[in-house]
Amino acid sequence: MHKLLKRQLKKTGITVDEKFLTLVDKAYNDADEDRKLLELSLEISSKEMKELYKKLATQAQKRLKASEDKYNSLTYELRNHYYFYSYNKDFVLTYISDSIYNIGGYSKEEIINTKFTDYLTNNPINHNLKELVNKTLQGESVAPHVIGFTHKDGSELFIEVSSYPILDTDKNCIEVSGIARNVTQEYKAQEKLHYLSNHDTLTGIANRYNLYNKLEYIITDSKRNEKNFSLLYIDLDEFKAVNDNYGHDAGDALLQEVTLRIKNEIRQNDIFARIGGDEFIIVLTDVDKGFISHIAKNILTALIKAFVIQEQTINISVSIGISTYPKDGEDIDTLLKNADNAMYLIKKGGKNNFAHA
Repeated sequence: MHKLLKRQLKKTGITVDEKFLTLVDKAYNDADEDRKLLELSLEISSKEMKELYKKLATQAQKRLKASEDKYNSLTYELRNHYYFYSYNKDFVLTYISDSIYNIGGYSKEEIINTKFTDYLTNNPINHNLKELVNKTLQGESVAPHVIGFTHKDGSELFIEVSSYPILDTDKNCIEVSGIARNVTQEYKAQEKLHYLSNHDTLTGIANRYNLYNKLEYIITDSKRNEKNFSLLYIDLDEFKAVNDNYGHDAGDALLQEVTLRIKNEIRQNDIFARIGGDEFIIVLTDVDKGFISHIAKNILTALIKAFVIQEQTINISVSIGISTYPKDGEDIDTLLKNADNAMYLIKKGGKNNFAHA
């Protein structure tokens, strides 16, 4: 009952029964709009809070699920690209993570307690690996490096390894631990890019850029050790007529065949480059003038024989100019220029021959 009414009744001394009080309470409850509004407001607020909590809980669950999915996806991807390892001073693997299976095809049980060196390929990239490993075993830190690794199916993988020494209290290395990352795709793409930047796309031999880099090294070495070398400048006679009469596809095919024939007449370690449409350079080191002339004659003989290109018989000849370091020049441009001049003298004098500068 309303407190004010109770106080008034007490003052008057009026005694009322419970039935009367119940009726008064009912009238109060029905008439007190403020109270009804307050109770309604509390009820609405309670419902809103419940709905808000439910909404926030749902959003939190969704975010948690998304986070878990992202983490699981990341973990899965890491298993396809990374593995962890440890090996002792005898190169024996003392630990390797399960993800080696996703990368190398080996189970953990197959590869543990075996020497990691057993899985290296013969790729030249591994030639300095022993030196790097020994440095790590001596307690030194080495930069991450790429190794050639044999997959269980026999294919070659390229793995970037980051190793660090585990030291005892006396700072002696007791084992090596690290993380390995599969970089096969990136490495092969980089190799391809390097190859394309250094080789002629039509013939596969060195391009002008590659030739200049190698000549710079040869000149430096020859100057230091007082050695000489010779440069043969080869140009096909009347090559433009081949393109005009048979088409550029036939001309390209002819250049490829010329390349193969010349390769058969030089040593495997001789530098052979294409620097223009029908211009080739050969660099011969550690040879005398007699051997150089012998090579030039063999090339002339090989190329004078008829070519069969796209069922067409094509005959060509070549002119060769020869310059020798340091007699005919001590830098690349001078050597090329003098060999080029000697070659043009041959063209003017009847072609299909060679001459020294």
